[in-house]
Amino acid sequence: MGKIRLSARYVLLLILFFAVFFAIDVILEDVFFENVLATYIVALIVVVSYSIGAWVLVRKMPDEASRMTATRIFIAILLGLGFFLALTVWSEDPSQILITIGIIWGAILVALRDLIQNVVGSLMLLLTGVYRIGDHIRVKGVYGLVMDISVFRTTLMELDYDSNDRPTGEIITIPNGILFREVVTNTTRHLSIVTDEIRITVPFTTDIDRVRNLLIDAIQKYTGEIEEKAREELRNLGQRKYLPSLDTGPSFHLELTDRGTVLTVNYITSARDRSLVKTRIIEELSSDIPGVMSNDR
Repeated sequence: MGKIRLSARYVLLLILFFAVFFAIDVILEDVFFENVLATYIVALIVVVSYSIGAWVLVRKMPDEASRMTATRIFIAILLGLGFFLALTVWSEDPSQILITIGIIWGAILVALRDLIQNVVGSLMLLLTGVYRIGDHIRVKGVYGLVMDISVFRTTLMELDYDSNDRPTGEIITIPNGILFREVVTNTTRHLSIVTDEIRITVPFTTDIDRVRNLLIDAIQKYTGEIEEKAREELRNLGQRKYLPSLDTGPSFHLELTDRGTVLTVNYITSARDRSLVKTRIIEELSSDIPGVMSNDR
């Protein structure tokens, strides 16, 4: 979104229209034209307020996605306020309008509770940043890329978590009010890393230490830079929120089964490329571990 401001030609045009309406009102001294002039002033205030507000949003919001959402909400509020002020201009008793709007609003709250909840949810998204356009989130069993956040709903492109976040081609729409009913998991907002695991079952006669060393070598080969980045991100996150000390190196767990020893290794990897990294690690291990087991036999 580029810079939003009123050009000199735009301002002169607004002033010209105002002057014309004012002159007609002075000449005719008609109540109708007085109301028209007052309505035009309300519209002018709304337009100027939008231009100033949009300029402030462009300067204050950290990214394009947040600016887009904030601008939509700001426009909706301005239009509602402008409509209310215009009604008071044409009404002989503004207090009656307030009473009527209060009754209508109460009925709307009851009849359109979910709709109102969605609007409040969009405001919560703007203020708290639970997720933004471009984030990968999981909500109510759906995992996807946030494509758009409107006043009422969020649009996701569904992703296949097990296929390196490959798009499935399905577009999913979820109401913003779901924030108040479901847990939302954001896998990319604060950290670009996740924990993944590899499980290997080997015969009881296998040298576990040699297998462990092969795993460490393969994992460090493909995740060494990711581990360094993870330490930096965790350090930055710990400065803003409480975060205990975390080890970013691989961790191993052993389990005995009827078929052999199960070795499970957990490691830090890229959230967006975890499937690709895991595939490369397994490809390298597939040629080394069989040799270890054959030597043990």
